Amino acid sequence: MNSTATREIINQLAAFYSLDVVYNLGDLLRLEELLEYNDLDVETAAERLTATCEETLIKCRFGNVLLNCSDIFQMELTGDGFCCIFNGRSLRREMEEGVKIKRTPQHWYTREFGYTSGLTIAVNQSQKPTSIDLTYKWIALQTSQHFVDTTMNGTALNPGAEQWISYSSIGFQIAKGAKTLSPSLRKCNLSTNVLRYFPHYSKNYCLQEKEMANTLNKCGCVRTPHPRPPGTTRCRAPMLLCATQAMISYDTSADCPLTCDVENIIVTASSFTLDPTVRTVESFYNGLNFKKVTVVRIFIQGRKRKTKERWSYFGYYDLFSQLGGMFNVCFGCSVLTMLELLQIGWRFMLIRVQQYLDNRHIRHVKHPQKK
Repeated sequence: MNSTATREIINQLAAFYSLDVVYNLGDLLRLEELLEYNDLDVETAAERLTATCEETLIKCRFGNVLLNCSDIFQMELTGDGFCCIFNGRSLRREMEEGVKIKRTPQHWYTREFGYTSGLTIAVNQSQKPTSIDLTYKWIALQTSQHFVDTTMNGTALNPGAEQWISYSSIGFQIAKGAKTLSPSLRKCNLSTNVLRYFPHYSKNYCLQEKEMANTLNKCGCVRTPHPRPPGTTRCRAPMLLCATQAMISYDTSADCPLTCDVENIIVTASSFTLDPTVRTVESFYNGLNFKKVTVVRIFIQGRKRKTKERWSYFGYYDLFSQLGGMFNVCFGCSVLTMLELLQIGWRFMLIRVQQYLDNRHIRHVKHPQKK
């Protein structure tokens, strides 16, 4: 293989990460052989072919302080490929390191709200995309310390524009009566439920584990974006078709209900055109080529936070009161009366059993067996 032939087919490596990439099995086998000859794997090669966070992010400001982008962003393999992550967690990395990391080394947070606070970044758009499907830039938001191993929906970033992305959430609490119900009656799971690999429950995490289990069962391997459990291997080129069919043909939505007490994220995006003829007094825009960048502001929308509470519509107390009313109307007695009768019957039975045992002991003493 020469460099020209390699450049023509190297984009097919994305088939290891995306189910939608069209690939040729012979070309992928040749690429795998080339990587093995150079002591490289698919993940390392894909990371080298992806623009780094230093190349993608020109400027970063958190609050009112300019920071080095590499200090607050880190490159991670996600369900959508390699991305620059802010305040995220990677189960794949934690499983490979053999330790559960509760937080990233530096956890960035803010108590301010409004478009002047939060995170502001300038995204480099001067690089010519080799493929619109593979190298376009987009941004996605989730709750802090969210596991990035699942796929996410995001907002595309257009060159020469400024994106304002406001972030708010609606919290959900669950009442004690609803907690005591079985999951089949609740139709949702608590976030404190621990999955096999993820330390807390989410529908997306549950779907991820079901996909991994189904792929392992049918193909004997896991896809490259999936966390790799100990003792398993990554799917190589000949098994990509099997892994794709295992994910598409298996419906796991019925086995993974929603979460009862999770935050719902509300993201509102607004776009403005960057006009190079307009001057601004804000120093963040100094030195930026407005035609080849996208400025993104991510901020908390307001101080108020809505919280909803889930109650059980019909619980055990409701059932007890309904039965009491039915007994009173139909039989002329209450549930308490029935319980008292049961208690009297139980005591009477205990007394009769004790009397029977005492009489049997007396007969045994009066008429001992002869040897």
